Amino acid sequence: MAHRAAAVALLVAAVFTVASCGRNTTGPGSPPTTGATVDPALDAAAAAVQPLLHSSFAGTFAGLELRHDVPMMVVYRKPDPRLDAEVAKAAPGVRTEFRDARYTLVEMKAAGERVMDDREYWKGRGMTVSAVGPAVDGTGVEVTTVNEADEFVGALHERYPDMSFRVRKGGEVVPPVHTGTPPVYSGPPPTARK
Repeated sequence: MAHRAAAVALLVAAVFTVASCGRNTTGPGSPPTTGATVDPALDAAAAAVQPLLHSSFAGTFAGLELRHDVPMMVVYRKPDPRLDAEVAKAAPGVRTEFRDARYTLVEMKAAGERVMDDREYWKGRGMTVSAVGPAVDGTGVEVTTVNEADEFVGALHERYPDMSFRVRKGGEVVPPVHTGTPPVYSGPPPTARK
């Protein structure tokens, strides 16, 4: 029973991580910002361009934001005329704005994984990493800690000088992110113990 609960926790963590990478909370299927209505054309455009951005533009793509209140789609990327042209072709008729990003999603995810891999290092220095994720606008990695944010941000910059970090205080410690294939179960479900 304990093994199944641990596997479910890892599966939930994997799904959360995949769902949040490179897109903020106002993506397809998410509630719009307060007072806005969902624009089906905007959701369809995001569904069309997101796979393209991840597969063909990993070297420049940073994040995708849907602004249902406008409505418009914002693509954060390092300047890339080919990316801009392909997104415009894949999402005609949808207002799209291209904004420059400092880092790509790939770069931010790699830095975030280094921070998560170093959790024991940070713990040994009295700092707890609660959550890590890429900033949708490509400005760096967002880190949540139970410590004071100011003391942690300087330590992060010192250890990982090639990345920018935003640190906020809050949240409980979460289980480590499972980045492998979600477990697959076969056979009958375990019976409940009485």
